[in-house]
Amino acid sequence: MKAFGVVRSLVLVAILGSPFLQGCQVLEFLEFPGALVTPDFTCETDPDGVRSYFHEGEVYRHPGIMPMLRVYGDHYEMGLQYGVLLRPEILESLDAYEELLHYFADEEGIPFPLFTGFVKFMSVYIAKQLPARFRDEIQGIADGSGVPYTSVLAVSLIYDVLEAAGCTGILLRGEGGTVLHGRNQDWFALEALGDVTVIVEHNADGFHSVTHMDWIMGLGVETGYNDQGLAFSEETISVREPNPGGFSLVYLSRIALEESSNLDQVKEVFDGHPVIGGYGTVWSDRDEGEGMVLEASPTRWVAHPMEDSILWNFNHYYDPSMVEEHQPARKYLSGADWDREYIASGFPYKSTYTVADAVDFMRGRIAPDGNDYAWYGSTNPICNDSGWQMIVFEPTGDGFYYAWGHGYACQRDCYRFYQDFSVPPTLYMEGIALEPKAEDVARIVNSLYSDEETLAAYVDLVGAYPEDANVRFRVAYAAFGQKNLNAYASYALDAASLDPSVAEYGLYAGMAHYGQNDPGSAIGVLEGIDTARFTPMQKIYRASVLERSYTTSDPQKAEQYRLEIESILSLYDAHEYYEATILPKIDALDGTG
Repeated sequence: MKAFGVVRSLVLVAILGSPFLQGCQVLEFLEFPGALVTPDFTCETDPDGVRSYFHEGEVYRHPGIMPMLRVYGDHYEMGLQYGVLLRPEILESLDAYEELLHYFADEEGIPFPLFTGFVKFMSVYIAKQLPARFRDEIQGIADGSGVPYTSVLAVSLIYDVLEAAGCTGILLRGEGGTVLHGRNQDWFALEALGDVTVIVEHNADGFHSVTHMDWIMGLGVETGYNDQGLAFSEETISVREPNPGGFSLVYLSRIALEESSNLDQVKEVFDGHPVIGGYGTVWSDRDEGEGMVLEASPTRWVAHPMEDSILWNFNHYYDPSMVEEHQPARKYLSGADWDREYIASGFPYKSTYTVADAVDFMRGRIAPDGNDYAWYGSTNPICNDSGWQMIVFEPTGDGFYYAWGHGYACQRDCYRFYQDFSVPPTLYMEGIALEPKAEDVARIVNSLYSDEETLAAYVDLVGAYPEDANVRFRVAYAAFGQKNLNAYASYALDAASLDPSVAEYGLYAGMAHYGQNDPGSAIGVLEGIDTARFTPMQKIYRASVLERSYTTSDPQKAEQYRLEIESILSLYDAHEYYEATILPKIDALDGTG
């Protein structure tokens, strides 16, 4: 993640040299959470301990369920109720957000105070474009909770600043012309962060009621619906040129839900607000039985109406007019979204679907080729190890269906939540047990480990599952990414030996042979594997090693593979990415990197 592509020097300039900060408490911007205060407000709690209330707001804490909060009034008053009623959870969540900021600071190679200052600075910058009512709401939360305003603001806009999510959206035609709308929320299922979700119903004076399920102090909407029959979910898309001066997507969606009664009005909202980055937004109108995917970028948007009984959206642009906006390499070359497309392509086609069908779609792991893409090399299933929420909106308008967990959320027990928050959620569909090794990998993926810690954790996992080829491949995959050739080769060769049927194992084994100065074996393995399901990235790795393996023995063959690489790079406009990311790993194999 490179937040807006900002390098260290620009971060320093932004934080320490900004005219805005010269009039502010600089230290507050460099700290998280900063100085906490104890507010004068208190709430009351019913004798059974389930319902607490303050002013008109109320929160229900049913056993084993995240808080369910309902607030009323103008936006400041709603924020105040939010801060007072959720103060215990807000304070508990601060450690999770601090851990997340530390992780990204380490990724960027920026000292934690400076990275925190960058996030807060960008949050203030983005918030200046928001209607004043939302800044009032954030102030209300700060006043009610005792958390500094800039820290609440940073959390509320952290999605727009970091843009590091990847999700699934689905629209299905239900019986009687209804629309089933579902979503998998895929980001870090960080244990602490996964435990700070809240269900909120905002009843703002003069606006439509909006219900959404987001992390605590996430005041925009990533997943939610209003009382006019509209529902919304989003998928992040990497764009070539994000625009930090654009509008917050999560607040734009909340504006649309507060102000719109139909899909045409949603489009009008997007017309007036160029967004920061790239998004696939999924919308449904329950009352009209309509749905659409609205693809947005910093320069334009285009809508695709739901015309068939199924319409899905993963993390890339579908409309040809939008493709040039896409960040050319990171998503397209890796093919992670193509794995999910491939799995989705095998989903049974029907004229109408049920809620259970929507859940089954989100649980998708088995590809049409019969392989479980949750445990098949580096493939990425619809239901994946970074999923921490699964939602299907109830087509009657009475609540939603919800599953949550620290990875593979949609595999967990799915509950029916009701619009009447006093009614405890009920079990709708039992979860599907995952193999312990998949749970172990999800734990590693979501632990925010450093590269070295991740590699060590995978090595430890080999001890628990010594005969599992995919566990060994996980070690090889992580080691290759880190250019740790001492760990890489033996695990890559072991994985291919344990299961020769997986072509990706063969790819990494062939590269390992080349790294061991055995080009003949590399050629034998790499030219013998089936590349039909290879991603562009995998094809580049294979062709690169074959080019080098043939350089001395058959220059003509080497030239053929060089042209293959050039063809792929030209198709995806990925020369810069190749030079910066792929080539150093290939160079490391032959000792030149």
